[in-house]
Amino acid sequence: MKIKTSFFIAASVVIAVIVGINQFLNVQIGILKNIKDLSAFGKQYGDHIKDSSIIAKDILDDSNDLFLFGSSEMSINVEQNSINLFPIKGADYNISCFGRGYVQNLQQATYIGGSDLKPTQKVAYILSIQWFDNADGVKADNFATNFSEIQFYNFLNNPKISDENKQYYAKRVYSLLEKADKYPAEALYARLYSNPNLLKKSLMFIMSPYYKISNYLSGIKDKALIYKEMNKLPEKKPKEELEDINWDEEEKQINKEHSDEVSTNQFHLRDDYYNKNIKDHMDYLNGYLKGNDALSSVEMNDFKFFLSVSKDLGIKPYIIMPPVNGWYYDYLGLSKEERDQYYNKIDNLSKEQGLEVLDLRDYEYKQDFLIDVMHLGEEGWLKVSEGIYNHFNEK
Repeated sequence: MKIKTSFFIAASVVIAVIVGINQFLNVQIGILKNIKDLSAFGKQYGDHIKDSSIIAKDILDDSNDLFLFGSSEMSINVEQNSINLFPIKGADYNISCFGRGYVQNLQQATYIGGSDLKPTQKVAYILSIQWFDNADGVKADNFATNFSEIQFYNFLNNPKISDENKQYYAKRVYSLLEKADKYPAEALYARLYSNPNLLKKSLMFIMSPYYKISNYLSGIKDKALIYKEMNKLPEKKPKEELEDINWDEEEKQINKEHSDEVSTNQFHLRDDYYNKNIKDHMDYLNGYLKGNDALSSVEMNDFKFFLSVSKDLGIKPYIIMPPVNGWYYDYLGLSKEERDQYYNKIDNLSKEQGLEVLDLRDYEYKQDFLIDVMHLGEEGWLKVSEGIYNHFNEK
């Protein structure tokens, strides 16, 4: 009897402490929201704590930020990068970025579906053709590196998301986590969730207390990490007068600055970049992507899944298709015709969902539009920022 009483008291104390910590974090985060510069938080590229957080998206959603989803192109440090440029006159919102290298459609769908975003949330989505290079879609290790337990559970518990989408998600997550040999508890949950039968339902029922506790503790961990991040932020500053951007003049200035630059290589790249990264690998690169079929990649199914989840949530992302260096990709063996088939497919799928698309394929053979063979440069980012400005000003 004494042992049972002692256990009950100890368990009660532990529960009380956990609940107390949760309440403390709720209060402190609420205070920090009012005194810290949240724009500095949202602009942090590659911050896995922020990107994988539920509470962070709720905070930034409340701040009326535009959410920009993408991958490594967001790391390019030019002033025209939308993350750096906004807010501007006529668009007085900050831009919060989510994603980093190797974050692709499946993870991006988790970002939006694993959070409680409002249907009015402004979302822009930069889609990279490089994601579709692999026939099997995102690589298992890359997916596991960017995986978030709390977003995983929240996605599957989100009442707005259809069962069909949850089933697709669970199957994909199980396949990738099993292959990566990471997150065994979540891999098992995904396996039990997909194609449920009597045995799976029984096992899920038996294990449900563990998963409920795990999800609750993940939520507290999420808040604790974000509380720590927010504490480091600078204090809010008085609002400054916003810059008025003349898009045509900005483009002319960029072209003028690059007019004296000379490229002596066949890809019209900066010679220093070419000599360092490409020159010694020409034989290897010749025809490297020949035979690749972006349209049949599993990544295309993941993109359709992203669109379907967006529809479930009532969110209308602005789809952005950046170009690649056309001369370089011709050399890789992925022809202009094949690339156009990809662009057309993305455009059609997006417009079928009533979404608008910024199609930048016409700049594939424009020198200096990109900073390298695939990432947006000054002019490229200017076009993206202008597209974002025009699109959301029409709303």
